[in-house]
Amino acid sequence: MSHVYTRVPLKPGLNLICGPNGAGKSSILLGISVALGQTYTERSRRLGDLIRRGEKLGRVSIVFNNSPQDGKRPIPSIPADTVVLSRYLSRDGNYWHEINNRMVSKGEVLRLLERLSINPENMLIIMHQNMINVFGAVDPTERLRMVEEAVGLREYRERIIEAREKLSHVLSEEQSITAMLEKARETLRYWEKEYERFKRKIELERRKKELELEYAWAKVEKQEEALQSLETEISEKESELAEISREMEKLVKEDDACDRLLEKLELDFEASYNRLIECERIQARAEGRLEVLEKLSRLISDKTELRKIEKELKIGGEAVEIERLKEKIAEIKRKIRETRDQGTQIKIKLAVSDLKKSILAEKLSELKSSARRTRRELEELIAEAEKVGKRIKSGRKPQDVFDELRAVNTQLAVYADISPDVEKMFMSYQQTVKDLEEKATIAEENRRKALEELELRKERWRKEIEGLLDEIRKDYLRFLERVGGTGDLFISNPEDIERAGLEISVGFRGMEPTLLDAQVHSGGERTSAIMCFLLALQRKIKSPFRAIDEFEAHLDPKNREELLRGLIEVTRDEEAQYVLITPGQITNVEGIQNVITVQKIGGVSRVEVVG
Repeated sequence: MSHVYTRVPLKPGLNLICGPNGAGKSSILLGISVALGQTYTERSRRLGDLIRRGEKLGRVSIVFNNSPQDGKRPIPSIPADTVVLSRYLSRDGNYWHEINNRMVSKGEVLRLLERLSINPENMLIIMHQNMINVFGAVDPTERLRMVEEAVGLREYRERIIEAREKLSHVLSEEQSITAMLEKARETLRYWEKEYERFKRKIELERRKKELELEYAWAKVEKQEEALQSLETEISEKESELAEISREMEKLVKEDDACDRLLEKLELDFEASYNRLIECERIQARAEGRLEVLEKLSRLISDKTELRKIEKELKIGGEAVEIERLKEKIAEIKRKIRETRDQGTQIKIKLAVSDLKKSILAEKLSELKSSARRTRRELEELIAEAEKVGKRIKSGRKPQDVFDELRAVNTQLAVYADISPDVEKMFMSYQQTVKDLEEKATIAEENRRKALEELELRKERWRKEIEGLLDEIRKDYLRFLERVGGTGDLFISNPEDIERAGLEISVGFRGMEPTLLDAQVHSGGERTSAIMCFLLALQRKIKSPFRAIDEFEAHLDPKNREELLRGLIEVTRDEEAQYVLITPGQITNVEGIQNVITVQKIGGVSRVEVVG
């Protein structure tokens, strides 16, 4: 701008830069701000426009004292007693920084300044012209953040933000884990159903094997039963055949006995018959005698005499014998008939028994043939069953077992689509769900800890902020009293760090204090209140350098004088460097460590240290 080459020496305490308007006072503070990395200024939207007319390049350098203090350098990364921070502005729009003649990035500059607690963008560090009104109108939330940064409490907010980010990360992680857990559970439910189907399939396959084994041995059992039945029937038939044989032997004996009896009877009959004929002949010869006897019987009434005569005639014996023989022959005939009938019956029985024996023998042969065939089939069934497994007891009909086996096969067909890896998948997702549940528990615990940490940091932040206000409130009221005012400082929305703000209230001439407002307070009242607040805050600000340009705008001489005395008071015996730029006349410079005047001669600003 109007400076060709200017060197401004600053001292600890208050450095007063004064001179007429347009002399180039504000350009010094502007140059400091640009050197510290500020990219936008009220004087120019392009830094290149700040270059002096006719020049292609502009440079501003700030010299930091980096001598060890209590054995430590303020900038320990640079082992030099002096650190020169320079910024070059080129007309073509190229800008760059150098530290001790080494080109560095803006990020490195910002890190260096952050270590020194210097932020040129913070109005509480560097307040250019008209910024007092800007600070008064700034949002309370932003005002509080400026104060936090200036007094070194920003780390508490950053810790809260860090805790919030951590909480957000934890919540995001928990949400992610919860989502994965829900998805894994849903997948597990699917595989659990599939696994239940798989277990059912395994059970059916196991049952199928059992039934196949049972069916094989049930057929063996049935065949054994059939063989046993055949063997029993064979045994019965053999017993029956033996019984028939014995019966036939008995009948043969009876038949022989009958034949012998019949033969004897026939001989007896023949003998009796011959004797009968003989007796009849004898009787015929005696018939004549009988006639005599009849006559005599008519003549002799005495039976005794008659029997005597009959005996004498010898005719009664043959008649009696004939009758006896007839009776005997009749009896023999009867016996012959009976014996013949008995023999016939025996022969019939023998014929029937022989037929039965023949039939039984044929049946027995068939049974033995069936038994041999059944035994061969049984051996085959046993061999087949042994291939299936060891023998078991079934107790059921093979058809019943086969029907159940067919039903099991039908059910197995339903499970044909089951993956062979279903158990592996189920176990895998079961473990996944277990792992995710453990992670969810850990995430929940982390969330609880993160919330506790966040609340703890919020509480620490509130405590520090409230402690700060308690400390500066007294000085604020003290300085306000000097300019005839009263007021207060408080934090709005202290429970919500994002909405929390620093509120400044003030009242003059006996008026009740109200929040700083351009519609309520005059320019002088706002400037006085803000300056009182800045004076109360100064001993808390960490930056080793602070500056304010033309604070006296809208102030009457009395209040200007009071506030200037206050500024001298708070900067007395301070190591920090305070720069006050004023166009007004300073009549009493007692307590001001460094007074610098600026004048413009021939279009060039010139600086002179006067005390």
